[in-house]
Amino acid sequence: MSKITIQEIADLAGVNKATVSRVINGNRNISEKTRLKVEAIMKQHNYVPNSIARGLAFNKTFTVGFCSDYTDKRAFANPFFYKVLQGIEEIVYNHDHMFLMMSDHDHDNKKSQSTFERVVVEHRVDGLIIPNSLLNERNYELLVKHEMPYVVTGENMLSKDGVPWVDIDNVQAGQILTEHLIDLGCREIMIYAGGAAAERDKFIADRLKGYRKTMENHRLEVRIIEQAEVLKSLYGSESSESAVEGRPEALICCTHEQLFEILDFENGNPLLSEIALATFDDFPMSKYMKHPVHFVEVDLEMMGKAAASMLFSLMNKEPGVPKSVSIATRIGS
Repeated sequence: MSKITIQEIADLAGVNKATVSRVINGNRNISEKTRLKVEAIMKQHNYVPNSIARGLAFNKTFTVGFCSDYTDKRAFANPFFYKVLQGIEEIVYNHDHMFLMMSDHDHDNKKSQSTFERVVVEHRVDGLIIPNSLLNERNYELLVKHEMPYVVTGENMLSKDGVPWVDIDNVQAGQILTEHLIDLGCREIMIYAGGAAAERDKFIADRLKGYRKTMENHRLEVRIIEQAEVLKSLYGSESSESAVEGRPEALICCTHEQLFEILDFENGNPLLSEIALATFDDFPMSKYMKHPVHFVEVDLEMMGKAAASMLFSLMNKEPGVPKSVSIATRIGS
């Protein structure tokens, strides 16, 4: 038996061909009764719309892309990277679109286009989500020139107005984590921020900013270390009176890598029993640790959902789309 056509579906449903097309493409200007009738006939005859023809008819790919930064190896090694992707995918599939993941590669032959450039110039997707590390001057100009809707994950660091971005509110995260430690009775609170890391990563600089603001509001001393050895010297086996006085009551680690670095040199020293450790976002191994680590819940899946939702709003040219979204955090339990 040959495949049923749109015209034949229209004849069986007693509607015109345009009405069937509107049902297939999710047009809302169709009565519920008509939509259900057409869909029942399509199901009865196992009709599957031709996605290629659908794309040609509407000049769309019905695909959303996520282009990652191939040079940022830390992102691929970070398990939280995939939480963001999970949130993006949920929204994309709820909109009946395909999800294309790719990495930006520059060819050795400078005459060849990069992956990012090919996707944008050739309109391989209807919209793109990219990390802020990929939003340089060149890529920004490509996106604008070819009118490609896009959203950036991570706060915009490019000196351009109107760049749409979604990020965790890391200043707020630094504030509430510091407030939490103060509520526990801690007054000598140190933060491991790392000089080079804070200069390189905006999220670390923002967490440091939140910590500093909260400590100053409580008129407490701001204490920042850039290397784990600084804290290690305060917990040496031969502790002097001055070293004891310099010991913090709590330590905030801006990343999990920093937290594990601190734990690595413990080796029998009384660090964990004398100091409250804190970091940002929970991690799978935390429940197996002998001593608790205080943390802020960072909803990276929500960040992915917000980025994808914003992108679809831009693709659909909806009015009043915010140019940025900051995801609030809360103290973990």
